[in-house]
Amino acid sequence: MGFIRLFKHHKFLILFCGFIYSFVWFTNKIFEQPSKFDKTVTSYHASISIKNINFIFEYLSKLQINLLLIDPFLLDYLFIHRLPFRKFQKRIITFGITNDSIHIINVLSSEKKFSVTISRSFNNATIDHIFIEYNQQLIHLAILHEKKSYFLIRPTTVHLSIDINLSYGDTARVIELTEKEFIKDQLPFYYPNNVFHFLWLYKRSEFLECNRTLANKMKNQFHIYQNRSQINLVILPMRNINYILNKLEKNYWLAGGTLLGWYRHCGFIPYTQDVDVGLFAEEYNENIRKSFLGNPIVYLWGALGLVNDSLEFRLFTGHYTFDLFWSYRENDHRWCGYQVNRVKYKHVSRFLPLLPKLCSCDLFGYRFSIPCSPVDYLNNEYGYDLWKNPLEKNYKWINIKYQSTWNDISWMYATRLYTSEGKLRQDKYAINLITKHFNYSLKRIPSYLNVLPNEPITLPPVFIGET
Repeated sequence: MGFIRLFKHHKFLILFCGFIYSFVWFTNKIFEQPSKFDKTVTSYHASISIKNINFIFEYLSKLQINLLLIDPFLLDYLFIHRLPFRKFQKRIITFGITNDSIHIINVLSSEKKFSVTISRSFNNATIDHIFIEYNQQLIHLAILHEKKSYFLIRPTTVHLSIDINLSYGDTARVIELTEKEFIKDQLPFYYPNNVFHFLWLYKRSEFLECNRTLANKMKNQFHIYQNRSQINLVILPMRNINYILNKLEKNYWLAGGTLLGWYRHCGFIPYTQDVDVGLFAEEYNENIRKSFLGNPIVYLWGALGLVNDSLEFRLFTGHYTFDLFWSYRENDHRWCGYQVNRVKYKHVSRFLPLLPKLCSCDLFGYRFSIPCSPVDYLNNEYGYDLWKNPLEKNYKWINIKYQSTWNDISWMYATRLYTSEGKLRQDKYAINLITKHFNYSLKRIPSYLNVLPNEPITLPPVFIGET
């Protein structure tokens, strides 16, 4: 009776609530069906896609060629995100094959199941890419042209569908030979032994050529030729620097006269006395110092500046100097410090572009990293087009300005010298290098390495005469 009485008094409210509940339930069911349908369709397409891929794999396996997975999207999918290959969907997958596998073209071309497209070099001398299509699924075979220290993958000359984005063949790219260690594990292809590192190198794999026209001008008009003895002194230490920084995954680039030598001479500038390398200050850590301390090929001779201000590593082989400059970001540019003769506590700055991306180049058969816009970089460093004509003497930097002077406390920590065995030097020469520009005496160099200690600093006695 109580319920009937309640219903009579509130029947409109109860009926309204019932209507709302029914409406919400019905709406959910309507939207639930497309969701299930979408999942079914996605699953169906994934199933079709992998069947097409496997069909091509089975055919290629009969031809006994090694497929090397270099596709960054599939590598990321399988080994970074750890997702199953059977669910992978992508219209095109890229693999690398070596020159000795090109013979498969004749067999593929006669196979009616597939549509085969071949990309040749611009002079028609070499085959660079093979595109195999089956049921709208594309397998892209990029030919790995072996050089002295890397594989070169040339840009494609064929026009593909606008919805296809190539990871290789979009431009010239390189794969270092150190990355040729591929393994095979329950998959119908090989893949890099260190996928993380392979993908890190891919981001700087775009390959740029030096300016052959300018290089010929240097020889024919200015009679400037490559110095074979200089090359022999420099190239092995440069390779060692490249190897260490790549292993540590530290971005670097050929800078200053070294970049100019590569672009303008397609080699080195014969009358330069050092090699310049740039790095990002925000990527610094002590593993870099440790890697060069006592290095048997090119060792850390001196560390100048502070880690957070104008840091420079001066490496030495006994015959040649290699300068590593850390560049610091400031608004829309970067700058790197430079101590001029260590006189008047001066450190100065070169203004550089931000360098959001790095590329690769060839120098005497070896791969090195460079800015992706080398001409813009050289214009910033030397002045617009002023670098195109060689100037052996009386060169003046256009973009250096006085910044400040090291105060006494900073100066005490801003210079560190090392032996070829990697020991901090405490000899008279190392101490005098600091004290000759110091207001205080110094009998022993503090152990702090180019950083100011956290605790309060007590300066040594005031300098009086020889220490």
